[in-house]
Amino acid sequence: MDVLKTIIKVLVIAFVYLGLGPLLGMYLNGKDFARRVTLGFMAWWLVRPPSDFTLMLYSIDSYRGHARGFEFNFIEAIGIGLALGALLEKRKDFTFLPPAMWAWGLWVAVCMMSIPNAMNPLYAAMPAFKFAKMAFVFLGVFAAIHDERDVKAVMRGFAIALILQMLVCLWNRYVLGGFRVMGWFEHQNPMSMWSYMLAFPILGLAISKETSMRDVVLCFCAFASAGLVVVLSVSRASLAAFAIGSVIVMLGSFVQGITGRRVTLSIIGALGGMVVMAIAADTFMARMGVDSSPQNDLRWALNEQSAALLRDRPLVGVGWNNFGLANSRPLGVKYSEILEQWERERGRSIYTKNFMRNPLTESLYWLLLAETGLLGFSAFMIFILVTLWHGLRATICFWRTPLGLFFFGMLVALTITYFHGQVERVLTQTKNLTTWIMFCGILSRAEWWRRREKARAKALQNS
Repeated sequence: MDVLKTIIKVLVIAFVYLGLGPLLGMYLNGKDFARRVTLGFMAWWLVRPPSDFTLMLYSIDSYRGHARGFEFNFIEAIGIGLALGALLEKRKDFTFLPPAMWAWGLWVAVCMMSIPNAMNPLYAAMPAFKFAKMAFVFLGVFAAIHDERDVKAVMRGFAIALILQMLVCLWNRYVLGGFRVMGWFEHQNPMSMWSYMLAFPILGLAISKETSMRDVVLCFCAFASAGLVVVLSVSRASLAAFAIGSVIVMLGSFVQGITGRRVTLSIIGALGGMVVMAIAADTFMARMGVDSSPQNDLRWALNEQSAALLRDRPLVGVGWNNFGLANSRPLGVKYSEILEQWERERGRSIYTKNFMRNPLTESLYWLLLAETGLLGFSAFMIFILVTLWHGLRATICFWRTPLGLFFFGMLVALTITYFHGQVERVLTQTKNLTTWIMFCGILSRAEWWRRREKARAKALQNS
């Protein structure tokens, strides 16, 4: 039976990647409206449960790593179709190596250096497979973004996704009686971070004076939905991130100029935020009573494990996706004892059988340091800095255009998300990862536009 299931999965994957992807590319050739619908659908589809667009080969559900098999993300097939459509059109603005993709490839390649050193090399190959294929999404989004209308098509899809997610969360909270709702996500933290990550560029579009009133209504409703989702997740860090990011984007818009639309939306947003917080105050007060001091926070002990792993294998780490093996019994007795001692100091009884599947550190950066060492971590930081640099350059270059505040919102979203990565590793999870790479593809196109404008200006100057 398992063999039959695997054969069916392989056939489905082959059909989607080798059949539907290329067929989509041929269909989109020269069809602008169809391409924009596809971009919007690509963004909207991410709100669905992961099982709707992923399929796993050789799945190890009992493992507590951030990759539990060889994951196929069908949104990658859409990326293949979008890239092939641009290739068939013979567009001059298409390239197989768009800006920043080199940094992504560098990071994946450097992390793969940890595979020979891994406790289980097969486990280390799983994230390598998953993250390398994200290049299809990166390339597809870059290839499909031709102008401002394409950017708005993507964000309309994300906006509808946010509104739908808000409805699901309201159902979970007030009909099903949930406390920390998670909607269609695996956990409430990635849901809340995904929501505020989308909220800031959407807010930038909503308050841009060139945005049509129809899109203003859609974007502001999506922004409000994101705020409500964050509140319903009862994530204190995400709520702070949402508030700080929203204020920064609004203040940035006032630098451009004070308009009636911006003042009105600011007042509506502030009043709406107070009403929502008043309604959800009971859940936040319940969480405030939880002791989260460093000494009593499990994350502190897990970071101590990460530091010990890094000290012993500083260059390439213990192997990508091998943290769950290295910090647990029986292979990682030395590091499991760190967690056991932390539990012992809390007055808890220690049974070694309970430490066979220890949790992973929540910090994205400590996870990378432990698994891929200083080399992998450094390569990751290069990619982070490149994407932030592209976001900053896009904001400056297009500040006085209809997309100026949008790029500013995206820069704010990436900055806060990267900072939040100190305590959350959600960028390893499929929905957040795919959304992040779609953002990077958009910024890559913005960098292409910036370079083209610079070349034109230089040509005019020399003529």
